[in-house]
Amino acid sequence: MLPYAAVALDNGAGTTGWKTRPPRRTVQDRGTDMKNNLEEAEDMVQGLIASANVTHGTVAWDYELTSDVDNIEVVSGPGTHTLRIHPCWLRYVVVQGEFQCCIADEIEAWYMLERLTAEGPVTNVA
Repeated sequence: MLPYAAVALDNGAGTTGWKTRPPRRTVQDRGTDMKNNLEEAEDMVQGLIASANVTHGTVAWDYELTSDVDNIEVVSGPGTHTLRIHPCWLRYVVVQGEFQCCIADEIEAWYMLERLTAEGPVTNVA
C-alpha cells in the first residue's frame, strides 16, 4: 500500500472510509523554503570568502550572486578575485550536499591553476 494513496479502509463498523493525502504545501511554503535555502547557502559562501581571505592573504576574495553566469566563475582584477555564482545553482549544490566540491574547491582550483601556469616561482602564503 502506498503511504499517501487514496485507499479504501474498513473502519471496523462494516463501512468503508478513505485515507486521504496530507495537505499540499502552498506556493508560499515553497517560496519560504527557497528563501531559507538561499540564505543558508549565502551564509556558507560568506564563511568561505572570509576563510579564503585569511588563508590566501595576497588578494581579497569577494562574491556576487548573479544570473549572468551558468553556474560559477572567477573574475580576477588587480588585488581581488570575485566568485560569481548563479543563485539557483548555489541553492541546488547546498541542498545536494555538494558545497565543498562545487563552490569551496573553486578557490583552491584557481590557486592550483595559477601555480601550474606560472612562468616563474610562485610564493604561497598559507
